[in-house]
Amino acid sequence: MSFASNTLDLVIIGRSILSSYANPTAELYRGLINELAHHGHRTTFLEPVDPNSVARRDLLRSPYCEVWTYSDVEILLEEYLPAIQSADLVMLGSGIPQSDRIANWIIEEARGITIYYDADLARTTSSLAAGIPCDTCLSRDVIRSFNLYLSTTGGPALESLAHTYGIRCARPLYESIDPFSYYRMDIDKSYDLGFIGNFKSERTALIDALLLSPARTTPNRQFILAGDGYPAGHAWPQNLTYLEHLPDTNHVDFYNRQSCTLILGHDDRRRLGYTPSRQLLAAAACGVPVLTREWSGLSDFFESTRELFCVETEQDVLDVLYGTEESVRRKVGNCARQRVLEAHTTAHRAQQLLAYWEEVAD
Repeated sequence: MSFASNTLDLVIIGRSILSSYANPTAELYRGLINELAHHGHRTTFLEPVDPNSVARRDLLRSPYCEVWTYSDVEILLEEYLPAIQSADLVMLGSGIPQSDRIANWIIEEARGITIYYDADLARTTSSLAAGIPCDTCLSRDVIRSFNLYLSTTGGPALESLAHTYGIRCARPLYESIDPFSYYRMDIDKSYDLGFIGNFKSERTALIDALLLSPARTTPNRQFILAGDGYPAGHAWPQNLTYLEHLPDTNHVDFYNRQSCTLILGHDDRRRLGYTPSRQLLAAAACGVPVLTREWSGLSDFFESTRELFCVETEQDVLDVLYGTEESVRRKVGNCARQRVLEAHTTAHRAQQLLAYWEEVAD
């Protein structure tokens, strides 16, 4: 089938596309579906009703797809069966309550291509290895039943999963960014270094070593930290600005006001490797030089010292901030931005999805 001459009907069942509250997959689906719409394809998104997410919706309706909700799985199975049966492609996203039951229903009833999209491979592998039923993860018997298994993590971890559990076709579909949402701005730099991310106890020592300690060492410089959940009354360095909450719409301004930005991924994703975070891609798309820790597979996405800086200690950070010429840092930021625009936009991911669809459809 040629995608240039055929319109596809897609059904995606995911956590939520209307609310990004505690739901990073919202932006993942929004970008992907938006690009599919540009290609003329129609998507229906089915999401469970969550009182917490309803109260914090940042979209009242989706401009690029129909959104249908269900209050329990029984309603999903009864009311939306015709949509599943008529779709050219049915995708189930990770993190959905009663995933196994919904997956079995899709496999039995769908007449088109079936896809599972895993945005948390670390959780999946841990659940499968433990052999303990998980309401929001697939079981060993079901995981191999989809025509296509996609993951935001690639490399050896995905290959091992496919080999261990007999998955026929496993492919990476990495995070991406919309270049119209993340871009370079011609504004003054207010901070030498910044970090955005909610509080996580496991990275407290890293933030102290790579952000707070450099701030204390250089009191005449300015630093910034943004994120929810940090302990009240924390003794921040006097030259550090703390923002408790930063809406997504302010992220592009946040990145552009920094001379450099610090990106620290989740420990489990760093352990698996081959998982470029959306924050990494967003910061790079803004042209700000990125400081990050080395992780397996990083060189597949960015070249160290040419497109970003790898740091492990406070001294590494200080060497980049004050031992590297501004022109060199600016060039690194420009190269990273070009890399993102050439390979990691939502348009690239939509094309990859369609190519995968065509691969299994043949």
